[in-house]
Amino acid sequence: MACPFLKEGRARYCHAAPVQKLILDGPGAADGGRCASAQYAQCELVTKNGVQQDCCPHLEEIRVQYCGVSPVMKLVPFSDSQLSSCTSNTYRYCDSYLLLARPHATAAPAHLLYTPNHFWLDAEESGMCHIGIDGFLADVAGNVDGITFVTAHGTHCPALALTVHGVEWPMSFPNPLMIQKVNSRVRSDPTRLTADPYGAGWLFEGWELPGRTRAGLVSGPQAAAWQAEERGRLSDEIHETHAPGCDGGSPVRGVAQLLSRQHLVCLFQHFFSNRGWTVEA
Repeated sequence: MACPFLKEGRARYCHAAPVQKLILDGPGAADGGRCASAQYAQCELVTKNGVQQDCCPHLEEIRVQYCGVSPVMKLVPFSDSQLSSCTSNTYRYCDSYLLLARPHATAAPAHLLYTPNHFWLDAEESGMCHIGIDGFLADVAGNVDGITFVTAHGTHCPALALTVHGVEWPMSFPNPLMIQKVNSRVRSDPTRLTADPYGAGWLFEGWELPGRTRAGLVSGPQAAAWQAEERGRLSDEIHETHAPGCDGGSPVRGVAQLLSRQHLVCLFQHFFSNRGWTVEA
Protein backbone atom coordinates (compact mmCIF):
# COMPACT_ATOMS: atom_id res chain seq x y z
CA MET A 1 0.00 0.00 0.00
CA ALA A 2 1.37 3.40 -1.00
CA CYS A 3 1.21 6.65 0.95
CA PRO A 4 -2.01 8.65 0.23
CA PHE A 5 0.14 11.76 -0.26
CA LEU A 6 2.25 10.14 -3.01
CA LYS A 7 1.79 11.91 -6.36
CA GLU A 8 2.73 10.87 -9.89
CA GLY A 9 3.71 12.92 -12.91
CA ARG A 10 6.15 13.35 -15.76
CA ALA A 11 9.46 15.20 -15.68
CA ARG A 12 12.06 16.32 -18.23
CA TYR A 13 15.83 16.34 -18.07
CA CYS A 14 18.85 16.75 -20.35
CA HIS A 15 20.85 13.53 -20.62
CA ALA A 16 23.84 15.43 -22.04
CA ALA A 17 24.17 17.74 -19.03
CA PRO A 18 26.92 16.89 -16.48
CA VAL A 19 24.35 17.23 -13.65
CA GLN A 20 20.89 15.71 -14.11
CA LYS A 21 18.11 18.05 -12.98
CA LEU A 22 14.51 16.87 -13.20
CA ILE A 23 11.85 19.47 -14.10
CA LEU A 24 8.26 18.51 -13.34
CA ASP A 25 5.69 18.86 -16.14
CA GLY A 26 2.18 20.04 -15.40
CA PRO A 27 0.23 23.16 -14.38
CA GLY A 28 2.57 25.94 -13.32
CA ALA A 29 5.65 24.18 -14.69
CA ALA A 30 8.02 25.75 -17.18
CA ASP A 31 7.27 25.11 -20.87
CA GLY A 32 10.66 23.57 -21.51
CA GLY A 33 12.38 26.79 -22.61
CA ARG A 34 14.75 26.56 -25.52
CA CYS A 35 15.13 22.79 -25.01
CA ALA A 36 11.58 22.28 -26.32
CA SER A 37 11.97 24.63 -29.27
CA ALA A 38 14.27 25.17 -32.24
CA GLN A 39 16.37 27.47 -30.06
CA TYR A 40 18.00 24.37 -28.54
CA ALA A 41 20.65 24.73 -31.28
CA GLN A 42 22.13 27.64 -29.29
CA CYS A 43 23.06 25.29 -26.43
CA GLU A 44 26.77 24.45 -26.13
CA LEU A 45 25.88 20.80 -25.34
CA VAL A 46 24.31 20.24 -28.77
CA THR A 47 26.45 18.86 -31.59
CA LYS A 48 26.25 21.13 -34.62
CA ASN A 49 25.45 18.63 -37.38
CA GLY A 50 23.24 20.88 -39.51
CA VAL A 51 20.07 18.81 -38.90
CA GLN A 52 17.32 20.97 -37.40
CA GLN A 53 14.60 19.43 -35.17
CA ASP A 54 11.58 20.78 -33.31
CA CYS A 55 13.18 20.14 -29.91
CA CYS A 56 16.55 19.12 -28.50
CA PRO A 57 17.53 15.47 -29.11
CA HIS A 58 19.01 15.40 -25.60
CA LEU A 59 15.67 16.25 -23.96
CA GLU A 60 14.25 13.20 -22.17
CA GLU A 61 10.92 12.69 -20.43
CA ILE A 62 10.29 10.14 -17.67
CA ARG A 63 7.58 9.20 -15.18
CA VAL A 64 8.25 10.28 -11.60
CA GLN A 65 6.74 10.14 -8.13
CA TYR A 66 6.91 12.82 -5.44
CA CYS A 67 5.44 13.77 -2.05
CA GLY A 68 2.47 16.11 -2.40
CA VAL A 69 2.90 17.62 1.09
CA SER A 70 6.66 17.86 1.52
CA PRO A 71 7.94 21.48 1.60
CA VAL A 72 10.89 20.37 -0.55
CA MET A 73 9.88 18.54 -3.72
CA LYS A 74 12.03 15.49 -4.46
CA LEU A 75 11.26 13.74 -7.75
CA VAL A 76 11.88 9.98 -7.76
CA PRO A 77 11.96 8.17 -11.15
CA PHE A 78 9.60 5.19 -11.42
CA SER A 79 12.65 2.98 -12.02
CA ASP A 80 13.81 3.84 -8.48
CA SER A 81 10.36 3.87 -6.84
CA GLN A 82 10.86 0.47 -5.23
CA LEU A 83 13.56 2.11 -3.11
CA SER A 84 11.14 4.71 -1.76
CA SER A 85 9.39 4.24 1.59
CA CYS A 86 6.39 6.07 0.07
CA THR A 87 5.43 3.00 -2.00
CA SER A 88 5.11 0.63 0.98
CA ASN A 89 3.55 0.69 4.44
CA THR A 90 6.76 2.28 5.70
CA TYR A 91 5.20 5.66 4.87
CA ARG A 92 3.37 5.37 8.22
CA TYR A 93 6.62 6.47 9.91
CA CYS A 94 7.23 9.51 7.67
CA ASP A 95 7.10 12.84 9.53
CA SER A 96 5.03 14.51 6.78
CA TYR A 97 2.43 11.75 6.91
CA LEU A 98 2.35 11.68 10.72
CA LEU A 99 1.88 15.44 10.93
CA LEU A 100 -1.10 15.56 8.57
CA ALA A 101 -2.75 12.16 8.88
CA ARG A 102 -2.62 11.42 12.60
CA PRO A 103 -1.64 14.56 14.58
CA HIS A 104 -3.44 13.42 17.75
CA ALA A 105 -3.16 9.63 17.45
CA THR A 106 -2.15 7.93 20.69
CA ALA A 107 -3.78 4.50 20.43
CA ALA A 108 -1.75 1.47 19.42
CA PRO A 109 -2.46 0.03 15.95
CA ALA A 110 -4.23 -3.32 16.26
CA HIS A 111 -1.72 -5.28 14.17
CA LEU A 112 1.35 -4.75 16.38
CA LEU A 113 3.19 -7.51 18.27
CA TYR A 114 4.66 -7.01 21.75
CA THR A 115 7.60 -8.26 23.80
CA PRO A 116 7.40 -8.96 27.57
CA ASN A 117 9.60 -5.90 28.25
CA HIS A 118 7.28 -3.51 26.39
CA PHE A 119 8.67 -3.13 22.90
CA TRP A 120 6.33 -3.30 19.91
CA LEU A 121 7.09 -4.79 16.49
CA ASP A 122 5.42 -3.78 13.21
CA ALA A 123 6.26 -6.49 10.66
CA GLU A 124 5.14 -6.07 7.04
CA GLU A 125 4.57 -8.87 4.52
CA SER A 126 7.67 -7.68 2.67
CA GLY A 127 9.78 -8.40 5.77
CA MET A 128 10.40 -4.74 6.63
CA CYS A 129 10.01 -4.11 10.37
CA HIS A 130 9.83 -1.18 12.76
CA ILE A 131 10.38 -1.36 16.52
CA GLY A 132 9.51 1.06 19.31
CA ILE A 133 8.41 1.19 22.95
CA ASP A 134 4.75 0.70 23.82
CA GLY A 135 2.34 3.13 25.42
CA PHE A 136 2.70 1.50 28.82
CA LEU A 137 6.42 2.29 29.01
CA ALA A 138 5.79 5.79 27.60
CA ASP A 139 3.16 6.46 30.27
CA VAL A 140 5.38 5.19 33.08
CA ALA A 141 8.38 7.26 31.98
CA GLY A 142 6.38 10.38 31.11
CA ASN A 143 9.58 11.94 29.83
CA VAL A 144 12.93 10.59 28.64
CA ASP A 145 16.05 12.66 29.27
CA GLY A 146 18.21 10.98 26.63
CA ILE A 147 18.51 8.03 24.25
CA THR A 148 21.67 6.14 23.32
CA PHE A 149 21.56 3.53 20.55
CA VAL A 150 23.83 0.58 21.33
CA THR A 151 23.16 -1.27 18.06
CA ALA A 152 22.59 0.74 14.88
CA HIS A 153 23.41 -1.63 11.98
CA GLY A 154 23.73 -5.33 11.29
CA THR A 155 22.01 -8.44 12.60
CA HIS A 156 21.58 -7.98 16.34
CA CYS A 157 19.01 -7.80 19.09
CA PRO A 158 18.24 -4.05 18.85
CA ALA A 159 19.56 -2.40 22.01
CA LEU A 160 19.55 1.09 23.48
CA ALA A 161 19.69 2.92 26.79
CA LEU A 162 16.98 5.30 27.99
CA THR A 163 17.78 7.87 30.65
CA VAL A 164 14.67 8.35 32.81
CA HIS A 165 14.78 10.85 35.67
CA GLY A 166 18.57 10.55 35.79
CA VAL A 167 18.61 6.73 35.82
CA GLU A 168 19.82 4.71 32.82
CA TRP A 169 17.54 1.89 31.65
CA PRO A 170 19.53 -0.47 29.34
CA MET A 171 16.92 -2.12 27.13
CA SER A 172 17.01 -4.57 24.25
CA PHE A 173 14.46 -6.13 21.93
CA PRO A 174 14.76 -9.82 22.84
CA ASN A 175 14.90 -11.20 19.27
CA PRO A 176 17.35 -10.47 16.42
CA LEU A 177 16.66 -8.13 13.52
CA MET A 178 18.73 -7.18 10.48
CA ILE A 179 18.93 -3.51 11.49
CA GLN A 180 18.95 -1.08 8.57
CA LYS A 181 18.77 2.22 10.45
CA VAL A 182 17.72 3.91 13.69
CA ASN A 183 15.52 6.94 14.21
CA SER A 184 18.18 9.58 14.85
CA ARG A 185 15.51 12.23 15.42
CA VAL A 186 14.51 10.76 18.78
CA ARG A 187 18.14 11.06 19.84
CA SER A 188 18.08 14.84 19.28
CA ASP A 189 14.46 15.21 20.44
CA PRO A 190 13.64 12.51 23.05
CA THR A 191 10.14 13.96 23.61
CA ARG A 192 9.05 12.24 20.39
CA LEU A 193 9.51 8.88 22.09
CA THR A 194 6.87 9.36 24.79
CA ALA A 195 4.64 11.86 22.93
CA ASP A 196 4.06 9.48 19.97
CA PRO A 197 5.50 6.04 20.81
CA TYR A 198 3.67 4.30 17.93
CA GLY A 199 4.59 6.86 15.25
CA ALA A 200 7.23 9.58 15.36
CA GLY A 201 8.91 7.84 18.30
CA TRP A 202 9.82 4.64 16.43
CA LEU A 203 13.35 3.41 17.21
CA PHE A 204 14.65 0.76 14.78
CA GLU A 205 13.99 -0.15 11.13
CA GLY A 206 15.21 -3.36 9.57
CA TRP A 207 14.46 -6.72 7.99
CA GLU A 208 12.81 -9.64 9.72
CA LEU A 209 14.67 -12.90 10.26
CA PRO A 210 12.00 -15.54 9.50
CA GLY A 211 11.18 -17.70 12.49
CA ARG A 212 13.27 -15.57 14.85
CA THR A 213 12.24 -11.90 14.97
CA ARG A 214 8.61 -12.63 15.98
CA ALA A 215 9.34 -15.58 18.27
CA GLY A 216 7.45 -15.45 21.56
CA LEU A 217 5.65 -12.16 20.87
CA VAL A 218 1.96 -11.56 21.58
CA SER A 219 -0.72 -9.68 19.63
CA GLY A 220 -4.47 -9.09 19.41
CA PRO A 221 -6.73 -9.99 22.38
CA GLN A 222 -3.83 -11.75 24.11
CA ALA A 223 -1.80 -8.53 24.00
CA ALA A 224 -4.73 -6.44 25.27
CA ALA A 225 -5.25 -8.78 28.24
CA TRP A 226 -1.53 -8.74 29.02
CA GLN A 227 -1.39 -4.92 28.88
CA ALA A 228 -4.30 -4.74 31.35
CA GLU A 229 -2.50 -7.17 33.69
CA GLU A 230 0.68 -5.07 33.48
CA ARG A 231 -1.17 -1.92 34.45
CA GLY A 232 -2.73 -3.72 37.39
CA ARG A 233 0.66 -5.07 38.44
CA LEU A 234 2.15 -1.57 38.21
CA SER A 235 -0.62 -0.16 40.37
CA ASP A 236 -0.06 -2.84 43.01
CA GLU A 237 3.71 -2.24 43.04
CA ILE A 238 3.37 1.52 43.38
CA HIS A 239 0.86 1.21 46.22
CA GLU A 240 2.62 -1.56 48.11
CA THR A 241 6.25 -0.54 47.64
CA HIS A 242 6.33 3.17 46.95
CA ALA A 243 3.12 4.47 48.55
CA PRO A 244 2.21 2.16 51.45
CA GLY A 245 -1.15 2.94 52.98
CA CYS A 246 -2.47 4.51 49.79
CA ASP A 247 -5.60 2.64 48.77
CA GLY A 248 -6.98 2.42 45.22
CA GLY A 249 -6.38 4.56 42.16
CA SER A 250 -4.02 4.22 39.21
CA PRO A 251 -0.49 5.62 38.90
CA VAL A 252 -0.36 8.96 37.10
CA ARG A 253 1.40 9.37 33.77
CA GLY A 254 5.08 10.00 34.40
CA VAL A 255 5.07 8.19 37.74
CA ALA A 256 8.78 7.40 37.18
CA GLN A 257 9.53 11.12 37.64
CA LEU A 258 8.22 10.90 41.22
CA LEU A 259 10.30 7.92 42.35
CA SER A 260 13.70 7.69 44.00
CA ARG A 261 16.71 6.31 42.17
CA GLN A 262 16.45 3.00 44.06
CA HIS A 263 12.77 2.63 43.23
CA LEU A 264 13.41 3.49 39.57
CA VAL A 265 15.98 0.69 39.32
CA CYS A 266 13.48 -1.76 40.86
CA LEU A 267 10.75 -0.57 38.50
CA PHE A 268 12.99 -1.17 35.50
CA GLN A 269 13.98 -4.65 36.66
CA HIS A 270 10.38 -5.69 37.29
CA PHE A 271 8.87 -4.41 34.03
CA PHE A 272 11.39 -3.47 31.33
CA SER A 273 14.45 -5.70 31.64
CA ASN A 274 15.04 -8.92 29.69
CA ARG A 275 15.08 -10.98 32.86
CA GLY A 276 13.60 -14.43 32.25
CA TRP A 277 13.94 -14.16 28.44
CA THR A 278 16.58 -16.05 26.49
CA VAL A 279 18.10 -13.46 24.16
CA GLU A 280 19.33 -14.73 20.80
CA ALA A 281 22.66 -13.66 19.39
